[in-house]
Amino acid sequence: MENRARLTIEVIEGIRRACSPDFQIGWRLSIERYGLQLDELRELTAEILERKLIDYLDLALWDSAQMVREGTFRGKTMLSVFTSLPRKGVRVGAAGKIMSAHRAVQLLDEGCDFVLIARAGILTRDFPLQVMADPRYESPTLPVTAGYLRRGGLSERFINHLQGWPSFVLPGSL
Repeated sequence: MENRARLTIEVIEGIRRACSPDFQIGWRLSIERYGLQLDELRELTAEILERKLIDYLDLALWDSAQMVREGTFRGKTMLSVFTSLPRKGVRVGAAGKIMSAHRAVQLLDEGCDFVLIARAGILTRDFPLQVMADPRYESPTLPVTAGYLRRGGLSERFINHLQGWPSFVLPGSL
């Protein structure tokens, strides 16, 4: 574990040494990808939080409500595996299918200090303002038409990219 974590820790420590003390360092942790073991990721994250190497932790989840299906944390939410760690002042946020004001509030209730949006921000550029104005606001349901995305100001290049995402853009839509 120590050798596998060395590169991550050395990079973060190097950034900290090279920057001013008030420079914000965040670490985006893609929990479900790259064949990483959940127990080891949690252990590495605990070490980084304990040593106060970062200012915020960005938990990148495909789905912020995902449950752990096997191993030590089976039956818990993936999010809770990390929000339950002692933080030492480090703020924790999560991303992953946050498509409504209700889900954003749930994440705050589940231990996040902030939420990160992607799909909802692509669909509705002023999603945070919509959420502030209406606590029942929900993003449009996916998939959407390419025309909907164009009207929202997205470029053709980005719309073409999104067509590669499963269930984001209706096939053959204009």
